[in-house]
Amino acid sequence: MVASDFPAKWLWRINHDYVEAKMFLCTQVMDEARHTEVFRKRALANGGGLGRASAVVERFLQLILDAKSYDEGSALMHLLGEAIVLSLFRAGEAIAPSPVEQQIFRLCMQDEARHVAYGTMHLRYRMERDPLMAEDFHAYLDKGEEIIAMIFATPEIAEPTAILAAGGIEQPAAVGAVAGNVMRNQVIGEYLKRCQHAGLDRRGRLHLPDILLEGIPGAKVEAVA
Repeated sequence: MVASDFPAKWLWRINHDYVEAKMFLCTQVMDEARHTEVFRKRALANGGGLGRASAVVERFLQLILDAKSYDEGSALMHLLGEAIVLSLFRAGEAIAPSPVEQQIFRLCMQDEARHVAYGTMHLRYRMERDPLMAEDFHAYLDKGEEIIAMIFATPEIAEPTAILAAGGIEQPAAVGAVAGNVMRNQVIGEYLKRCQHAGLDRRGRLHLPDILLEGIPGAKVEAVA
């Protein structure tokens, strides 16, 4: 829902001369509305009902909504938040237990790929025209990565991911842990590649714990509080 609230927040502030940008953001709002509907219905269909968002997830989403500029919010949402979601959608399609869920992830992944591509190219465009903005974008992602590090350690995210990746609770815990690590490495690796493509090399200043970067070539970290 935040992924639709953020572009909607900025739509009215964009000059109508930039009609293409405004119309694309309108399509993103609609895409995210469909995602909200399908995942909400899927959660309700399992009989367990909706859960509650963890404080650490809410904190990251607040960073996006409270961003002081569109550049800041777009970097946090498109390049970090939605890029990670895109990787999770791809993994979700691979490990989904039914054809219906595979189709859900596949279709949502197509939408999410457009959003991430837009955010990556937006950052690249801004960097090409004003290279001095690089430090600003690094600062935005510094804040986001510190929270993302906590999200990876959140039990309601880490445990289901490991169970699904392993193929069920019947599998040994070690299998789930290894499978979960592979997925995590894929998520972080793809994020780093997108940053690189946009012209922002994050490998030397990631704000992620060392344990999350095992197996990712060239990744170095700065001290994380």
